[in-house]
Amino acid sequence: MDSANANTHRDQWLSMSDDELFRLCRCDTRRGVGPGGQKRNKTESAVQLTHHLTGVSAMDDSSRSQHLNRQHALRKLRMEIALAIRLETTPTPTTEATAAEHAPSVNNALFALWAAHALDALHAADYRIADAAAALGMSTGRFNKELAKSPALWQKINQERTKRNLPPLRQ
Repeated sequence: MDSANANTHRDQWLSMSDDELFRLCRCDTRRGVGPGGQKRNKTESAVQLTHHLTGVSAMDDSSRSQHLNRQHALRKLRMEIALAIRLETTPTPTTEATAAEHAPSVNNALFALWAAHALDALHAADYRIADAAAALGMSTGRFNKELAKSPALWQKINQERTKRNLPPLRQ
């Protein structure tokens, strides 16, 4: 899928139920590594999901349960899609995912959608926090705190700021 098509569908993918998103993925299983003994070493509990339309993938082997690893991999996949795909239009403060003063919890399925909109605003503002926060109708301090909830999001923002010769954000 070309990037223009991916951009127009990103929010739909991030809003889908786990089952709907799973149907758009290739699922590979393998043996987990690490602690867990014979059960972990002999069963294919590790799950890797690859989104067919974007090629974005996520893997989890944190549990001996393949079912739990699938749920965790889906959560990671949502975040990877949010980190990878940018929309060219800046979201407005009335956008459902950004309307609340606070971002959803990191464990909430809507957090990836909120993170995607936050990254879109940051991208449009050339990763200047104050400008992006204003575009989303949030204070700079609140926006910074919400971004810090996710280490992956924080790292992505600092990578982009470094590319632009901006100082990294501090927590």
